[in-house]
Amino acid sequence: MFFLFEFQSYNDFTMPFRLLVYMTAIWLDYFKNSDKNKRKQKGYRLPAIMPIVLHNGERSWTASHRFREMIRQEDLFGKYVVDFEYVLVSVKRLTASQIKSSNTLVDNILLADKKNTRKAWNSTNSIELVRRIRAMEKNDLNEWITWFSKVVRELGEEERKEFIQQLREGDEKNVCSSFERIIKKERVEGEVKGTAKCVIELLEYIGEPSETLRKMIISQTDIEKLRVWHRAAARAKTIEEFEQAIGLVQT
Repeated sequence: MFFLFEFQSYNDFTMPFRLLVYMTAIWLDYFKNSDKNKRKQKGYRLPAIMPIVLHNGERSWTASHRFREMIRQEDLFGKYVVDFEYVLVSVKRLTASQIKSSNTLVDNILLADKKNTRKAWNSTNSIELVRRIRAMEKNDLNEWITWFSKVVRELGEEERKEFIQQLREGDEKNVCSSFERIIKKERVEGEVKGTAKCVIELLEYIGEPSETLRKMIISQTDIEKLRVWHRAAARAKTIEEFEQAIGLVQT
């Protein structure tokens, strides 16, 4: 049996189809790795898959729970339409005591997921989570880091190895301080990427930025410089005027 968990912070009305794709991929992999002789036998069966959507958004989940509801005129085909239903779990409605009743990988993902502000990741608030993570099996700890890296803050390979080592053996307060530093860095990097994107979008209203100009803006990591470029893009009437304003072209 497989449990398929999908974490969502917003409504996705294609969710039934997305889950079907994931489930099919799991079955295909299982089938390909099964013994060829056993696959030919009458009693060969595929494993059950339990699809679960963990929703942590502020707004209510309004997307359909059933796959058949994505099929046009599904009512005409009755039982012959492919169908399944996923389980929806609202993370926001789960209390900390409910989550803390056990110490599984999913429990600790849910606890971390409820920390939706940078303040919530400070040393005082994170120390209990650190202790719970340390009590997990090695594989679960690695999976938790994978989730953290994909959802909370992307970690480079070296940064990931260092963080895992620290989680396993480092001083608790130092680990909590690392959480704070990582989240702070994520906030700054997010602002840099967001501002660069806004500069390009403003330029697209007045012309077609060259590929060279796009790359230069996207690769810029100085947030103060990007803010200056953002103001220049908002005032410029042409791409050339923007380039002159930031010193790329001599007037």
